[in-house]
Amino acid sequence: MHADLEGLIKLEQVDREIGRLSAEVAALPKRVAEIEHQLADAKSKVEQAKAAIKSQEQKRRSLESDIQSLQQKIGKFRDQSLDVKTNEQYKALMHEIQFAEQEIRKAEDKILEIMEGAELFDRQVKASEADLKIQSVQVEKEKEEARALTAKDEARLKELQAERGGLRSGVSGDLLDLYDRVLKARKTAMAEAREQRCTACFVLLRPQKWNEIKAGQEVMTCDSCGRILFYDPAHEPPPPEPKKSKKAKATVEPEGPAEIPGTGDVQLSADQLS
Repeated sequence: MHADLEGLIKLEQVDREIGRLSAEVAALPKRVAEIEHQLADAKSKVEQAKAAIKSQEQKRRSLESDIQSLQQKIGKFRDQSLDVKTNEQYKALMHEIQFAEQEIRKAEDKILEIMEGAELFDRQVKASEADLKIQSVQVEKEKEEARALTAKDEARLKELQAERGGLRSGVSGDLLDLYDRVLKARKTAMAEAREQRCTACFVLLRPQKWNEIKAGQEVMTCDSCGRILFYDPAHEPPPPEPKKSKKAKATVEPEGPAEIPGTGDVQLSADQLS
């Protein structure tokens, strides 16, 4: 393989890792913000539940105050009923007393509903506070992990940047410019040529170019995607196994009846026949 190609292959590997780590480092603050947002939501739920309890408590106190006022009115109406002179005045006072008593019952029913609701809100607050406590611990753990990962990635990035500088200095200027242009345009600059194809765009390479790439004497680019091509003989498919020839079966002629020695066509004389 061409010496510059080996350097470019390593350079692209380093560039990819730098890109991955840079993206990870950039994403970590967003992840931390999401974690803190979740914690803020949990805190908000607790505060909302507490505010609801406080609001219901204020309503309950207001209703209790209304009941007290109505009870005072009823007391006054009863006192006045002792001094009325006519039946109509008495009935009017009794009507006011009944109305006040109805309002008291309504207020007491509302207070009962508020007390039942307060129990529900109280359970919600306790559950929310328990969840908040768990989430707070989890958030701090995740934030610590994010900070540790960021520090690790940043340290590794410094190492890779130094390695990248060394690799770039080892490649000729014209080829390095080509690498940068293709990388900017295609996101990847290198592509392996395998089985007479560019493995990036899968376009078939011309036989002459394929042979030149395999020879490794010059740096070649793909005519289709423009990527810098390299050939790795380790990825060459194994040669096909030779076909096994079938052995011809020997043909055996069927044997006729064996001839008895000394036999054959024999002519006998008349004397012999007699």
